[in-house]
Amino acid sequence: MMREVSAENSVQKIVKSLEVAIVLGRLYPRERLVEEKLAKRFTTTRHVVRQALMELELGGLIVRETNKGATVREYSADKVNQLYQMRELVEGQAALLIGLPVADNKLSELKYICDKHAAAVEKSDMLGVVAANKEFHQVVYRLCGNDFLADVIDEMAKNSNLVRFTSSTDQSLLQQARDEHYLILEALGENDNNKLADICIKHIQPSRLMYLERHGHMI
Repeated sequence: MMREVSAENSVQKIVKSLEVAIVLGRLYPRERLVEEKLAKRFTTTRHVVRQALMELELGGLIVRETNKGATVREYSADKVNQLYQMRELVEGQAALLIGLPVADNKLSELKYICDKHAAAVEKSDMLGVVAANKEFHQVVYRLCGNDFLADVIDEMAKNSNLVRFTSSTDQSLLQQARDEHYLILEALGENDNNKLADICIKHIQPSRLMYLERHGHMI
């Protein structure tokens, strides 16, 4: 039992370390992640490294191919635009389905998450920012009442992780996202689904534009 806990802790340590490296741009798109080298770096086994890489793959940050190993994911400009077109469709539709105004207890829950996100932004705690951002959007879109749609949004969010992480190192964009979360919260307390959908769609654009700019893609 103790060995299982220790192995799980090692997996999470590697996942968090590589997440930070990708967020900060220390690992570049298409850069190879070699199991043997990572095992030596983290003083662990290749089996533990392999588990960590599986989690990162599920999170949309890397790709693993048979006989080629793992590499940091890279999206072409076309793929990024396709992904965000899909996000606009599903997130906009979910916003239109949310029953407004949202109940006070749910607004209080979202306010708490917004405040957590804002505190993480203030401290430049990027992993905290990412975690609170994920929690906020999951709670918001579950309000649409359509679990299948909410699941699609979750999947799109995973596929967008690498793109969104690019903007998490830009303090002005982090502050903009923080402010937009409070605008979404305010709109949830009103009775205008079109306004809410418009805010939600505009909210996702900066990360797309930042990724395309940073990686030299034409917009």
